[in-house]
Amino acid sequence: MQKNEPIRMCIACRERDLQKKLIRLQQVNNNIFPYTGQGRSFYLCKACSNDKKKLKGLIKRFKLSTDNSERFVKYLKELNKNG
Repeated sequence: MQKNEPIRMCIACRERDLQKKLIRLQQVNNNIFPYTGQGRSFYLCKACSNDKKKLKGLIKRFKLSTDNSERFVKYLKELNKNG
């Protein structure tokens, strides 16, 4: 690891890791999307994106509706398949 690589923290487990290893997301109008480059964002590690208990806690924290929570979980599954 180089000295200048940014370290970020997972919002679910609070573990620190390299920024490029984490998934960067943002919440807009009660929906969670990939980060668009504007506004505030948060990071999620790949281990937490596979953990159903942690995802349930995130859904509750962001007060997502049923449709939005299903879309969020589906999006994370697609990311884990591709990455």
